[in-house]
Amino acid sequence: MQKIQLLHKTVPHITYYKMGAGPAMLLVHGYPANVHMWRYISAQLAKSYTLLMPNFFEQEGDWLQDGHTNMDTLASCMNDILEHEQLTSVLYAGHSMGGYMGLSFAAQYPQKLRGLSLIHSSALADDENRAEGRQKTIAILEKGGKAAFLKIMVRALFPEAYAKQHPEEVARQTQEAIAVNDQSLIAFYRAIMQRADTTAVTAKASFPVQQIIGQCDTLANPKKELAQQNLSFVNFVSVYQGIGHMAMLEAPDLLLKDLLHFASYCWRL
Repeated sequence: MQKIQLLHKTVPHITYYKMGAGPAMLLVHGYPANVHMWRYISAQLAKSYTLLMPNFFEQEGDWLQDGHTNMDTLASCMNDILEHEQLTSVLYAGHSMGGYMGLSFAAQYPQKLRGLSLIHSSALADDENRAEGRQKTIAILEKGGKAAFLKIMVRALFPEAYAKQHPEEVARQTQEAIAVNDQSLIAFYRAIMQRADTTAVTAKASFPVQQIIGQCDTLANPKKELAQQNLSFVNFVSVYQGIGHMAMLEAPDLLLKDLLHFASYCWRL
């Protein structure tokens, strides 16, 4: 796996990892994870596709200050990667926050998308109560309450049964989240809170859209996501029974199968 750092593009620098061969797939992690969240599926995907995997929480610098980090800017970072790789089209698969970026990318560069996979993500903006809760969380982070918040947040990513059976996975995700610097956590969390409603993007999409929904997901509401399933012209929807917000860890074989099926369809068009 090759590590690549772009300098002096949309932001001072962008770090991403590249592996595999074949048509390009952007695989974009969520919050507050990193590129390692794909570890159970990346090798198999790389047998058929060139994976481009941004690692946002390796970033340092002024661009991470509040006001500099938003979904449109982050989507532009994805376009910088495509330009560096001399690619005119890509299949975009984003988890949670990565999906929010993907929807912004779709709004700005629809002609560059072969397909958009939203993994435990949503085109809906935060409602008033959710936004208020996020603002309170930012206040906690600004006062140095990172560890306590992240222990609770990461645990909420997983259903009770999975957490009991795989405490090592929950512990690893928690440790990796706590290792992220406070500035990055706050800036990205605020960007999530301030994201726009992008249901119009999927409604007029000229590319296929995939939705991966966890039946036990407490962060991306399954009922609300299912209500959006028929917005796009071509839509692949999978609901994973007993799965929370982290299918790439909880059910990697299922996610791998669905991503390969979706990618095969998109690149056959």
